[in-house]
Amino acid sequence: MRSGFLGFLLMAGFAAPVQAQAPRDVLLEVCNQTGFAVAAAAAYRTTPAPSRTLRSWFMIAPGECLNGALNGVVGEDLDLHVMSGSWVWPARETAQTYCVPADATLTLASVPPCSANRRARDFTRLPVEATSRRGPGGRNFGRVVHRIHCEDLGAADAGLCPGAPVDPRGMAAFVRELEVCNNGRGPVPVSAGQVTTSGGLEFQPWQALAAGECRVIYRGFPRDGQVLLAPGPDSLAGGGLVCMTDNADGPVFAAPRAGRSEACPQERPLPGSYETVVFGAQTGRMTMFAGQ
Repeated sequence: MRSGFLGFLLMAGFAAPVQAQAPRDVLLEVCNQTGFAVAAAAAYRTTPAPSRTLRSWFMIAPGECLNGALNGVVGEDLDLHVMSGSWVWPARETAQTYCVPADATLTLASVPPCSANRRARDFTRLPVEATSRRGPGGRNFGRVVHRIHCEDLGAADAGLCPGAPVDPRGMAAFVRELEVCNNGRGPVPVSAGQVTTSGGLEFQPWQALAAGECRVIYRGFPRDGQVLLAPGPDSLAGGGLVCMTDNADGPVFAAPRAGRSEACPQERPLPGSYETVVFGAQTGRMTMFAGQ
């Protein structure tokens, strides 16, 4: 009896790993709790070998959950990547990087360096939960549940994410970044601005760039994809002439000036200038230069 019981334990011990390697269907429940559409890609094993199958893309509307299934999944985890516009989830932890094409695919996952038609994307590893629902082949379905929130992004992006504008596909528009580099020998004040809904010009507080310094001075969603760059009060280096408020610590308001000889009024006493930086449809960052 003792040897028979020991034999049963040994058989049970060897059966568990074999069972874990048997393929099963996995329910993929990814819920999009943002205000725009997101796209998801998954990488998972279909054999006991370490290589993974890549499947992309699953489009998930705002406020909706993806309720699909991945067939023949082996193992107790899968890798997931979610993106929309400039943003990707995971925003912090990364389990693996795979080369992912822009179009839908079901292929063997590959790692960088990537070919010209693929882009390296970060995935997070998620556990496959057991369920009591019987699936094909007599094995119960597995399930992966994941929620996409704006709060999962970094602090700066978490503030931009709610209410973000969308592109024609319904996905988040690209976040625009304006970087300015000071090529001069001394500090240079710069400011980024926009045309207001009333037609006025409003600039952010001045930022002083040290000689040789590069800095992102604007990050957001500008109207019509345009940001105004002012190279400092009393500077006439830009294309548009303005009269600016004398406000060193807060927003700077400006009004167009007809010509260089036109005097500025008392409420906007500083003559200045600006140039318009236009972002392309797929452009996330522009770099401009200031200083002499």
